[in-house]
Amino acid sequence: MNDRLQCASCGSDGTEVIVQFGSYCIRCATCGDGIVATSFLAVSDTDREISAFVDPGHGKQPAPGSLIACGSFRQIAKAIRDVADTGILVRLVAKP
Repeated sequence: MNDRLQCASCGSDGTEVIVQFGSYCIRCATCGDGIVATSFLAVSDTDREISAFVDPGHGKQPAPGSLIACGSFRQIAKAIRDVADTGILVRLVAKP
């Protein structure tokens, strides 16, 4: 075992992070299969810098106009939750 997530379906280690309702999900960036899910509350109280977008779907890049918020998880968690609680998928993209 190592510290990287690897898709059981295709073996890829590329991931996308999605939030919907109260779930924080990691899906394979190659094939779109789900890898792991946890509560959004478990990860939302950090200072990691991210951008949150309306998810355009697997394999598609978010459009700039779909930006919901950007900043630390702690600062923008409410904005993410407000959108995700409606059932819309929110993609989280870590800032380099």
